[in-house]
Amino acid sequence: MKIGINSRSYQNNETGIPYFIKKLYKTLNKRHKEFKYVFLQTNIKKTLGLTKSLPVLNSMFGSFLFDCFFVNQLATQEKVNIFHGPSNILPLFKKAGIKYVVTIHDLSFLIFPEQYFWFFRLYYNFIIKRSLINADVVIADSYCTKKDIQRFYKISENKILVIYPGINSTYLNSNKHKHLIKVKYFFSISTHPKRKNINSVLYAINRESRLKEYKFVIAGLIPKSQLIELKKIISSLNLQKNVIILGYVSEDNLVSLYQNAEFFIYPSFYEGFGFPVLEAMVCGCPVITSDNSSLLEITPNKTWLINPYKPSEIANKMKKMLSLSKNERMDIIRKNYLFSQKFTWQKTAEKYKNVFLFLTSKNNYDK
Repeated sequence: MKIGINSRSYQNNETGIPYFIKKLYKTLNKRHKEFKYVFLQTNIKKTLGLTKSLPVLNSMFGSFLFDCFFVNQLATQEKVNIFHGPSNILPLFKKAGIKYVVTIHDLSFLIFPEQYFWFFRLYYNFIIKRSLINADVVIADSYCTKKDIQRFYKISENKILVIYPGINSTYLNSNKHKHLIKVKYFFSISTHPKRKNINSVLYAINRESRLKEYKFVIAGLIPKSQLIELKKIISSLNLQKNVIILGYVSEDNLVSLYQNAEFFIYPSFYEGFGFPVLEAMVCGCPVITSDNSSLLEITPNKTWLINPYKPSEIANKMKKMLSLSKNERMDIIRKNYLFSQKFTWQKTAEKYKNVFLFLTSKNNYDK
């Protein structure tokens, strides 16, 4: 059985969807060799195995043509049995003899339309609606995303499966790392400061002198325009000495940042899944996060959920976390760690395997 994967986005930096593609298919390649995987993309600078490419213009229009039309040409040439769109998109038209699976990670462009360019919203709304219609199976990263798909697109519940992604073994099997930051700090990750709500943390720090005794460390590949805006807010609050912006960091360094932080703060307005929350938990770092979206599904102790629209509530929870006794802190760490063990790429790959088997058999897959 041959599975074709649209891996065009894997050529980008290995965060978000490229990271998802890499971890899922490296695990499938290793554990489920009964399948033959062929990766369909626009070049072969980065590969995950057998790769077929069809060069297109390196532009938004070129990406559109590949995702909507040309990738189907490659799938047909390779005689794939199943086509997987792991980045929210399927081709506009189905090919006879091929089953189609699409993974929807989130619908943030519909939840927060003001944060996206109008043409992007228009295109994405059209192509995701078409992909959901064409899909034989729709996979959502969380029950929150499943509900969003049903709410915005009226797709049958029976067509949508929830399969949680996993946590990288780098975090699961890591020994204690040395301090990268030599002072006491709390930590956050952001590639999109507006949606991740970094500003509310800054306002919380600004209103509480206790929080100014610690550094606020921010990691993540932030677009230049948003980085400029973030620095302006930091300057306006006179917090230049309180905030450390690291940019992109390796997974090994992320482990260190999680392990040695006082806590991890993630007051996002919306998450399709929320990898960093579980990564922090498995690294032994207490977590404060939002009471919304998928974050409710991956937070075992609701005591540490906050309303992301209330900086005063965020500040109070941060102060409360810093005031915990050693035993109270260790109890949170232990319970979070046990909960996070449920999320592994092995489990994720096994469930995707079952979907692929179902699509090529006469047996019903238990949804």
